[in-house]
Amino acid sequence: MKRKFYIWGTVFTLSLLAVVLVATNMMARGASPADSLPATDLPPNAQTQIAELAQTQKAEVLSLTQAAAIAAASQVPNPTETSWLPNPTYFPPVKATQLSAMIQTQQAARLLPTPDLQTGYPPATIGISLEDTLAQKLQGRLIGYGVSTDSPAPQIYHGPQAGKFELNDGAWKEGRYDSFITIWSGHLRDAPEQGLIYVSIMPHHNPNQESFVFQSPVAAGDLRIAGAVGERLILSSAQGMTFYFDVAALSFIDSLAAQVPTATPFLTPTPSSLLATLVGPVDDAPNLPFEAYDYQHTNNDLRFAISNSTDFDWFRFYSVKPGTITVSLVRQAGNYGLRVVRLANVPHVGEIAGEDVTPGQGRKEVTLADAPAGDYLVRVWSLDGSFSADLPYILRFDAPSPEKVTPILECVADNGDGTYTARFGYDNPNPFVVVVGANRDNSFQPAPVFRTGQPESFAPGRVGDWFGVLFDGTGLTWVLDGHAVTANRNSPPCP
Repeated sequence: MKRKFYIWGTVFTLSLLAVVLVATNMMARGASPADSLPATDLPPNAQTQIAELAQTQKAEVLSLTQAAAIAAASQVPNPTETSWLPNPTYFPPVKATQLSAMIQTQQAARLLPTPDLQTGYPPATIGISLEDTLAQKLQGRLIGYGVSTDSPAPQIYHGPQAGKFELNDGAWKEGRYDSFITIWSGHLRDAPEQGLIYVSIMPHHNPNQESFVFQSPVAAGDLRIAGAVGERLILSSAQGMTFYFDVAALSFIDSLAAQVPTATPFLTPTPSSLLATLVGPVDDAPNLPFEAYDYQHTNNDLRFAISNSTDFDWFRFYSVKPGTITVSLVRQAGNYGLRVVRLANVPHVGEIAGEDVTPGQGRKEVTLADAPAGDYLVRVWSLDGSFSADLPYILRFDAPSPEKVTPILECVADNGDGTYTARFGYDNPNPFVVVVGANRDNSFQPAPVFRTGQPESFAPGRVGDWFGVLFDGTGLTWVLDGHAVTANRNSPPCP
C-alpha cells in the first residue's frame, strides 16, 4: 500500500513539474498558457482573464481544465493511459501553487479521513490506590471558616494580569460544597500604596478556575490577612488601616456586621441571559464524549433536555463494584435514543455495551448483567429530529451501591488557646476505595460543610486518626454516608 502511494506521488510530482516547465517556456517566448488552447476549449471571457492574469502577474496560471487532468493523474490505476483525461470544462483559472495545495489537501483527506468525534472516548479513570488516599491529609490553622496556610503566591506570567501585582506568600483557603477558594493579599506593583486581594475560585472536582482581583477602598499600602470571622476576612494595611472583605459577596464591606448579598461568580445559563441573547440557548450537557469529565450521581433522577435536532447529551458515571447496571430514559418530549459505552484505560477506546433506539417516546432502557466496575458514558440524542429545549427528560443510571462507610470520632484535643481539634477516622467495609463527595452525604455541621483534611476517598478497612478539624469546642457533627458522629469539648480526650 505504501509502495503504491510513493509511485503515484512520484508520477503526480513529475506531471506537475512538466506542466510548469511547459508554461514557463511558453511565457518566456511571449506566449500565455491560453495561447496553447484551442479557441473552443474556453469561452472568450475566460481566455481574456487568463491572458490578463499572466501579463499582470507574470505567474504560471493553469485553467481548472488542466488542473482536473493533473489531479486525475494522481488517482488513475495506469497513468500511461490517456482514457482518464477529463472532457474540457469551463472554470476560472487558478495559480499552480493553489492547484498544488488543493491536490495535496484532497490526497490528505483520502489518506486521513475526518474522525468521528462522537466516538472519541476519554480514557477510563484508574482506580484510587490506598497510598493515594492516605496521602491526602492537609495541614492548616483555623481562621474563620477557612484555614491559614503557607501557600506560595501565584506567579502570573501571561494574560492581562501579568506583572501587575505583588502578592505575599501565605493564603487563606476555604473548601465549600461547590468550590475551593484561595485568597492572597498584596499590592499593585506600579502603585505600592494601593492594596489588593487576589481570589482564586476552583469549582469542586472541576479543572476550570476563575480568578478575581479586588483593590482596597482606600489606598493604604500593602494588605495582609490578619484574621477572619466566618467567611469575612480581616485585613491590615501597611499604613495601619483595617479592612473587611466578604468572601461570599466578593466585595469589601464597611464592618463585620454589614449585610450584603451573596455573589455568583460563575455564569448561570438561563434563557434570558446575555450569553443566550448573543449565541442562543446554552446547552445543558456536553455534546462530545471527551467533554464529559464530570461524574453524575448514580441511582438518582437526572433532568436534562435535547435543545435542538442535532444535540447530543453525554454523561459520565462510575460504578464502584461489579453487578447489574440499568440505564433508563423516561418522560421524553421527542423520539430519543439511549446508548451506554464502557470505557477502557486507553484514549479513544470504548465499547458500546448496549443501546435502545426503539422508535417512539416510550421508556428506553439498557440493562447490563454482570457489568464490571469502572467508567461508563451514556449518550442521549434525537432519532428523528424531534426535540424540546423546555421539556426535560429523566435519565437514571442505577448501579450496585457499596456498603456504607462509618465515620469514627477518635478523640478531642484541647489546644489551650480556646480552640479544640477533633480527630476523626472511619471504617470502610468494602474491599475497594469508596468515593463520597463533599455534599449532603459527606458534610460537617455547622457550616462549612467541607473542612480541611476531610476525605472524599475512603480506603478499605478501619483507618484511624485520619484527619483533624479545628473548632470552638461546641458540637461539631460529621455526617458521612448516612451515619453521623458528633464531637465537643467533653468528648474523650486525645492522649
